[in-house]
Amino acid sequence: MQKTDIHSVISKIEDWKNKEISYEPVSGGITNPNFKVRVDQKSFFLKIPGQGTEYIDRATSHAANILASDKGIGPEVCYYFEDTGVEVFEWLDGYRMMTFKDVYNPKIRNKVIRNIKRFHEGGNLPQQGNLVEQAWEMRSKAKETAFEIPWNNKMEYLLKVIEEAFQKSSIPLKPCHNDFWSNNIMYNEQTSDIRIIDFEYATMGDPYADLGTISTINYFTEEMDKVMMNVYEGGNTSEKAYARMKLYKIVSDIKWAYWAVYQSSHSNVDYDYMNWYGIKMARLQHLWLDSRLDYWLTILAG
Repeated sequence: MQKTDIHSVISKIEDWKNKEISYEPVSGGITNPNFKVRVDQKSFFLKIPGQGTEYIDRATSHAANILASDKGIGPEVCYYFEDTGVEVFEWLDGYRMMTFKDVYNPKIRNKVIRNIKRFHEGGNLPQQGNLVEQAWEMRSKAKETAFEIPWNNKMEYLLKVIEEAFQKSSIPLKPCHNDFWSNNIMYNEQTSDIRIIDFEYATMGDPYADLGTISTINYFTEEMDKVMMNVYEGGNTSEKAYARMKLYKIVSDIKWAYWAVYQSSHSNVDYDYMNWYGIKMARLQHLWLDSRLDYWLTILAG
C-alpha cells in the first residue's frame, strides 16, 4: 500500500479543486494520523493509515464502514482511495467521543449495545477472522520487537486453551467490529444519537467478541455484563453465550496488550503505548484469576 500525506490526499479529490481548504490534526486516535478538513463551508474527517499498520485490511475496513453507514449507525463515507487506504468521512457535527462516564449511564450503554447488534445483523465483509486469530497475529508481531513481554507464557497458554474450546463450538459468523474502545463510539448529547467509527479490525467473526471487548475495555461489572447480554439477546441469556462473552474479555485484553508492544516499536503516533500495555495487563490478571474460567471452557468444549 502506497504511503501518502495530507497534501497529496487533498490534491487527489476532484470535488475539492478550486475551493478554499484548511485542515487541522484531530487528537484522540492512537493508530492513524487524523485530520479535520474544511472545504468551503463543509467539514470532513480524513484518516491516513498510520506507520506500521500494513497488517490492517483496509478494503475490509472500508466495507465495514459502508455497512455501518447504510445502517445509520456510522458516518457517511465520502471518499476512499484503494492505493493508499485513505478514507474521508462526513464530519459528525455535535458529536464527541464517548467517555467511560457515558458508558456507566444505563440508557446510553443500552443504546450502544443495540447499535452493535444492528451492525451484527446484516451484510457481509470480505475478510473472516476471529478475535483469537487476531490475538495470535499480534503476539507474533510483538515478539519481533526488542521489548520484553511480561506474562507472555501465561497469555500464550490462555490463547491456546480458549482457542481449543472455541474450535469445539459451532459459531455463526457475523460482521464484527473487534475494537470497541470508548473512543470508537461517538455521542451526540442533544439528540442522544450514537455512531460507531473505526472499523479497522472488522471481520466476519463471532459477535460475542464485540460484547466481550466493550465489556472489558470499559470495566463492566458482573451485573453490567448480565444486563448487557440480556439487552443484546432480548431476554434471558444462555450459559454458553455468557461463557463466550466472558472468554472474549480475556482474549481482547491479550490482543491489545500485544498490540501495544508492537505499536510502541513501529508507530509514528505520539502515544505512550507501554502505559496502555500496563493497563491491559493489570485488568487481564484480574480476569484470568476468575474461578469460573475452567467452567466456561468446559461449557464451550461440550
